[in-house]
Amino acid sequence: MYSGTLAPVSNAETWTDTLEFVNDTTGAAWFVQASPPDEITLKLRDKQSEATVLSLSLSGGDLVVVGDGQVTFTASASTMAGIEPKTYDVGILYEDDDVVTQVLLGTIPILRGL
Repeated sequence: MYSGTLAPVSNAETWTDTLEFVNDTTGAAWFVQASPPDEITLKLRDKQSEATVLSLSLSGGDLVVVGDGQVTFTASASTMAGIEPKTYDVGILYEDDDVVTQVLLGTIPILRGL
């Protein structure tokens, strides 16, 4: 599992990025594009209330497999506008064949956009 602070994102912009799922030792992709995992979710959680303020998933169409071990996600500018500027917990879960792996657990600053 990876932990740490992700780069800040503005709540006035479309937030898009690509996630790579590879074996640290061999560099091999966790999955091939033709056979993606059952589910991947990315969530932002408010540190005080512990409420989920953003949830993106493969099954919801917010995450898209774009290559072997690669997934792109997008949160629209209108979605981001509804997120209060502050630092949130961020997590990524990877699920395949009934095995769930916490891939990332960290924080991300959401900044007030102009």
